[in-house]
Amino acid sequence: MARPIGSIPDCRRRFGSRQGRRTDSRRTEVDSGRQLATLVAGGAMSNNGEAQGQFRQLGERRVPARCYVYAHRSADGTPFYIGKGTGRRAWSLDRDDLWRHFVRTRCGDSYEIAILAEDLDEEEALEIEGELIARHGEQLVNWINPGRQFDYAALDRFHATRDATRSFVSETRPLEQSDPEGAVTRYREAIERVHEYTGMEYESGLVADLQREVGRPQFGEIAPLDRLTLVLRKLGRFPELVDAVDAWFARYPDSVTLNHAVLKRRAEAAAIVAGERPVPRRPVAPPRARKKGTVPEAELAGLLEKARRDRAPWDWILAARLCRQHHDLVREVALLEEFLAGPRVPGRSWLELEERLYKVRAMLCEAREVP
Repeated sequence: MARPIGSIPDCRRRFGSRQGRRTDSRRTEVDSGRQLATLVAGGAMSNNGEAQGQFRQLGERRVPARCYVYAHRSADGTPFYIGKGTGRRAWSLDRDDLWRHFVRTRCGDSYEIAILAEDLDEEEALEIEGELIARHGEQLVNWINPGRQFDYAALDRFHATRDATRSFVSETRPLEQSDPEGAVTRYREAIERVHEYTGMEYESGLVADLQREVGRPQFGEIAPLDRLTLVLRKLGRFPELVDAVDAWFARYPDSVTLNHAVLKRRAEAAAIVAGERPVPRRPVAPPRARKKGTVPEAELAGLLEKARRDRAPWDWILAARLCRQHHDLVREVALLEEFLAGPRVPGRSWLELEERLYKVRAMLCEAREVP
């Protein structure tokens, strides 16, 4: 059952008692704890409702002084949103989709506005708002809300599966040249892994219910599809390319903007399948010559000392770039392998290093070395 906010009087008394706090007529008439609790949590809606746009707004109409904290309440007096603002923010309909859906489906397009505390400075208003959201978040639609009910074990599984999939994609990239059919198989497997972790449920409660009802945006990490379409295009398998892209966007319509390279490849492939344009020729590139050099160990020593001490990915990235500047790819591979053999650091940075390692290995296998 949703809980009424009965602790607001304590917040109001504390901030109202500060030395120098004005207590003139601009402050709300409800100063006692019992009266404020009644204002926020109980009683029927007043009859001075006024329609604004597609919703009917009831309750307070006057503009409070300075910063203030307000609540939006349903017909039974239960607050469903706590906010702070100035001017007419409490009456603004500039709200997110979850708030609008709640008012439509739970409040019958009508809600009440209650001013909880006013004549505050910014810091005071933030503190009161934060206290109330933290204490009563389970019944609120606020997006920034510690009362949201996350399954943190499921979140850990989500991040572990996502990071493993990114590593799998990075590991597959060298196969695009040496074994393109194997790369196609692995990228299709990576897409299935994306389906696995994007389908995980890691939140319950009111906000999660509203997201499901509204239809949360469907995003999928598009890197596996991006690489798959590149390989299919090189192999001339244009019908498969079209089918793969269509299947992806049927599931994740919000993944990318309309000018993304995947959609451009799909348009090209569809035109080829329809006979509207010829199949592009695949130029045979000569083997790429690669310069070979040696990174000065004196330049590398300071970077490596810090990198090995702190295990920060950024220091290893700098060391790898120094090797690259001197065309010492063999040394760069050794440094990347040394870092990735140790404990993984949370975040994206180590994935960048891993992808670079696979790329440099492929370059060493394919390129012809020249002095």
